Amino acid sequence: ESLNLEQYVEEFSAHGVDGPRLLHLDGAKLKALGVGSAQDRAVLKRKLKELSLAVEKERKAQEKAEKQREKQKKKDQEQ
Repeated sequence: ESLNLEQYVEEFSAHGVDGPRLLHLDGAKLKALGVGSAQDRAVLKRKLKELSLAVEKERKAQEKAEKQREKQKKKDQEQ
């Protein structure tokens, strides 16, 4: 909706496209879901790439934080 592409919401929902699935859509899959406009597909692909990068960055940050917690826990146990 923030991209002014709300016309695709119903079709995506009908096909069970949720957040995780959305991140795996490519141009062909978007077209199969009824995104006929090349411009709309380009906008969606660009935004999906941005979201994928953000998800990966967050995942790495969580892994780093977990490693730090484990390191601190080990250090506390040694003392």
